[in-house]
Amino acid sequence: MKYRRFGRTEMMLSQFSLGCMQFTGDSPEENAIATIERAVELGVNHIETARGYGNSEERVGKALKRILKTVPREKLYITTKIGPSSDVDNFKKHFERSMQHLGIDYLDNLDFHGPGSYETLKPALSDKGCLGYVRQLMSEGVVKNLGFSTHGYPKGVMELVNTNEFDSINLHYYYFYQGLQDVVDRAAELDMGVFIISPNNQGGKLQMPTDALSQACQPLAPMTFNQMWLLNNPKVHTLSFGPANPDQIEANLIAQDYDGTGAERAVFDSALQRVTERYHQSLGDAFCTTCNLCLPCPENINIPGLLNWRQMNKAFDMYDFTKARYEKVGSGGAWILGRKGNECTACGECEPRCPENLNIPNLLKLTHQELETGITSGPSWDHEGDLQKEDLRS
Repeated sequence: MKYRRFGRTEMMLSQFSLGCMQFTGDSPEENAIATIERAVELGVNHIETARGYGNSEERVGKALKRILKTVPREKLYITTKIGPSSDVDNFKKHFERSMQHLGIDYLDNLDFHGPGSYETLKPALSDKGCLGYVRQLMSEGVVKNLGFSTHGYPKGVMELVNTNEFDSINLHYYYFYQGLQDVVDRAAELDMGVFIISPNNQGGKLQMPTDALSQACQPLAPMTFNQMWLLNNPKVHTLSFGPANPDQIEANLIAQDYDGTGAERAVFDSALQRVTERYHQSLGDAFCTTCNLCLPCPENINIPGLLNWRQMNKAFDMYDFTKARYEKVGSGGAWILGRKGNECTACGECEPRCPENLNIPNLLKLTHQELETGITSGPSWDHEGDLQKEDLRS
């Protein structure tokens, strides 16, 4: 296992971090503990959980009780996440409960869980909010570092990075969604740790790939391809993985020693060329680069996100993944942003900003047609009448 400096935290984290969201509910406790133990045996030194992950913290704590009998505490790095709050007493209760469940006397990294913009976090960032309390904990050595985890729009995430209040960031950034590249670059400028969360599952359900995607990535497994793409970037420090049991760990760690060089790099480059060619052959000149210049949308449609899902489906038959994601759009939650493509009013604001000169309203209608109904042929439409599918550029 290779290790990377996690920005200004100075923690040397394993390139793979064990995410523990799956160790909740009625799943066997002993299985969770055994999975954590095995990951540590294989060189994983960063374990990540959250107050909001049901009984995950308790199970991590029970695993740590065993592991720390033989592994020095300073050799492991523990992260938990707690939702930020302007109610300091409420935040204190959550923090104290987390520490009780984890059974440790200091936390290597505390993340504010889920903020999407400065505006949503502003009340908590005041000295009277929970930030003041966290700074007190840091001065006492109870918390070593502070970061945040986010599912927000790039503009809002950049606002949070630019506060420079945080030592690290957890974000969704993958080969199949590169819209946060500017955020990763800015985080590197500020020497923040960059932790990529859910590169397998939310990166495209890559642990269960389609035949089309598997063929394009050969001889690499799609999730290994995505991991290697991320590890080629020195601004990325660690990637989460979430095995359900000990037997799944090693398949997730194939790229654990990869550093972007040697014979492995040549294998990756060959796969990258095939994947890229298939993308462009499938989309032609209607390819969205997820540059985000089309945002903000007056209708709160996550234009690049929706178009990206359409592209994944068109190029690699990733219908099950993209349809499941699209179904959640408009639910009002913080994890799946915006509204569906059929709510586009063709207001004309986004198209002049698109460097690819895409007919965005028509593409959004096609996205809705294909991911909402499963129809992948026939005419699309706009607010004035029918448009043919081929009419995808302004």
